[in-house]
This record gives sequence, C-alpha cells and structure tokens, in this order.
Amino acid sequence: MNDRTSNDQRRLINHPQREDEMAGFIIIPFVIFVTTLATLLGQSCSPRIATVGTAEQSLFSSAPPITIRDPPSGVVLGDLNNDSRLDLVVGSGQKRTITVLLGANDNKNGRLFRSEPQTISVPEGPGDMVLGDVNADGNLDLAFDNHDSYVVTLLLGNGKGGLSLAPNSPIVMKQGQHPHTHGLGMADLNGDGKLDLATVNNEDNDVSVSLGDGRGRFTRAPQSPFPVGPSPYPLAIGDVNDDGHLDIVATATATGPRRAQQLPLSRALILLLGDGRGGFQSNSVPLRTGEPWFVAIADVNGDRKLDLMVTHHEQKALTVLLGDGRGHFNETPNSPLDFGHNTFEIVAADVNRDGRTDVLGAAGDGVRVMLGDGTGGFTPAPNSPFSTGRGTWRLTLGDVNRDGKVDVVTSNLESNTVSVLLGSY
Repeated sequence: MNDRTSNDQRRLINHPQREDEMAGFIIIPFVIFVTTLATLLGQSCSPRIATVGTAEQSLFSSAPPITIRDPPSGVVLGDLNNDSRLDLVVGSGQKRTITVLLGANDNKNGRLFRSEPQTISVPEGPGDMVLGDVNADGNLDLAFDNHDSYVVTLLLGNGKGGLSLAPNSPIVMKQGQHPHTHGLGMADLNGDGKLDLATVNNEDNDVSVSLGDGRGRFTRAPQSPFPVGPSPYPLAIGDVNDDGHLDIVATATATGPRRAQQLPLSRALILLLGDGRGGFQSNSVPLRTGEPWFVAIADVNGDRKLDLMVTHHEQKALTVLLGDGRGHFNETPNSPLDFGHNTFEIVAADVNRDGRTDVLGAAGDGVRVMLGDGTGGFTPAPNSPFSTGRGTWRLTLGDVNRDGKVDVVTSNLESNTVSVLLGSY
C-alpha cells in the first residue's frame, strides 16, 4: 500500500471537545485522549443494566444524513457560539475548507443543526482538527494540521460561531525535508495552565511539541521533536503513570518507504513520559501484534488506572493493554480481539451506561462497537456495525440532541455526508 495515496488522504482527524461539555470521555482538556462519558452525563446517571440488541431498543438510531458540499475528511464537536449546544465543524482536506454547522435552537422534528452552514476557505487542507481556547478569551478556537506540511493552522473563534485566521498562523511545528503529518493533539503539556500543541511526523518518525503562551502564540519546546516508532499515526494524550504530568502515546505502522526493515520495530507503542516542563522520556511498550495504528486511553477494568486500546494497520485486530498506574502495560490474555473489520479511529466511552468502558471504531461504511465487560474484555455489540456513509474514517462523540445520551458523528469522505447516530441509553 502506498501511504500517500488517496486512501491515506481520506484518513485525515480528531475529536477533542470543550472541557466543561466533554470531560467525561476526554480526560484532558481539549485533547484526543478519551475515557468514559460519566462526566458528560453529569455523573448523575447511575450505572444500569442495559438490554441492548433486543427488539425494543438498539444502542443507536440513525438521524438523517447531512450532505456536505466538500468531501469531509474529519469532524469535531464543540460549543462555538456559547449557547450550551454542540456545534459541528467539518474539515475538507481536498477542498481546503472548514464548514461550521451551529446546533439547532431545538431538536424537534429531528433537526440537530441549523440549515445554513458557514463554509470558510483556509490556506491549507485540514487534516486532524482540535478545539480549545488557546487565547483565554472564553471562546473555542480551532487548530488543524496539514498532511503535507509541518504547520498547524490556527483559527480564532469569536464566540458567535465565527472563525477567522489567527495573526500568528501558521504555526511551524518543526523544520524538515519530509513533511507528512498524521496526528494533532492539544493539551497543557508543561503544567502552566495554557494549551500546547503536539503533531505526529509520520515520515520523520517523531513527535513535535510547541508550547502555548495563553495568548494564542506558540514556541517549539526546547527538546522537540521527540523520536518514536516507524511511521506513527495519531497520538493519544493522558497521564499514564499517574505522576501529575501528561504523557503522549505514539503508534508505529511501519508504512514508510523502508517498510520491510521497519516491520520488526512496529511491534511496540512508544510512551513519551512527560516531565511537566514540556520534555519527554521515551519508553517502549511491546505488542504481540505489529503495526499499531490508532490508540485510545481509558480505564477499561475499573481499577482507576489508565489502559490502552489499539487498532492495527489493515487488520481487524483490537489490542487491549492494562496499565498498572506506573506507566507499565500488559496485554490481556485474549488480545488481540477481532473487531470484525479493519478499523481506523477508535474512541472509548460507556455507550450503554452499564458503568463499563466500551470501544467504538470508524470502519469504512459503519461504526463498530465492542462492549466492555469491566475486566478488560470486549464483545461485539448487538446490531454492530451501525451503518453510516461510505468512507467513514473519522468519528467524534457528544450529546448533539441534548438528551443526556452519547451520540456518534462520523465523516464519510466517499459519500460527501456526515452521519449522526443518536444514542438510546
């Protein structure tokens, strides 16, 4: 497979949301690291026994698809106009546009978003996208990377749903000769209370970090970039060793030009353990199955220690690794699990509200769901996969109809649509 083909371009990300709305499944403010939806649901929704897959109720029901003018490569949700309703941002890498659909004033008659989208032309084709308040004005801003450059483009929000190019944009994450960006994260990586940026450099086999000043400006971390495994894909961020500092988990697909030589090196994840000052120390986590692709972080066995879930390049496998809270991980005995389809981006959340973390994956023409048993085991959900449009490579979660339940939004590149799966639990 040629990693720079159209297949590669349609696998462009992310799903961080605003902390006060989404902190339940995105532990770190505005980053791509995900866990359960307890906080999103107010933690007032006590665990209950779910009877999924019966004739009475399925996990999700499909809302009418949303047609997007430009082929959608990624989606994120967040409250851009401060009305307590989630808005939808859709990126098109092919057309170099950002489309904003504001949440509807009410959700009657199945209406989730207002009928008049705002489409913005941008200087670079959006790849991975994240939302966060980078200039501390109380409004969400949008950052996105570009597949073929080392820059991050920053659009500042006006609190009314509008986005405009920041004066200091683009942000150059590193200098190099082989730009090939496959991942973007936003979090406070040096403990100063201000949001920072991290990008994954697929062909350089490293991760770049730029530190924010809280006013929308960014400076490269002194030791950046940080080496990781071969051909990394999107990262995840979380405090995996419970020292109070955020860490980065990087994958290794070995899909580059030296694939044959790199494949043995792909049987591992790389942990970049943060020192709380913007520096990172590299640790390797061995895997029985190689070519880790996308990774999610969550507590899947209820021991209050963060665990890892990993998909694998062009494979149906899902690897589950249980953490000890000190930065060490061990695969569960039954890993890898069969996801039933090669799966791209994955998200962890308790979608049936039984108090156990589940895993959702974007899988080409549907969303596949594996229900957790609370010990680190997972089984396919009844009625999974849940149908979407063609070319479903990215997904994000949020309560889009304000009923207190977890909904799924996917970008469908090959059908020019966005799908919304409304949660039933």
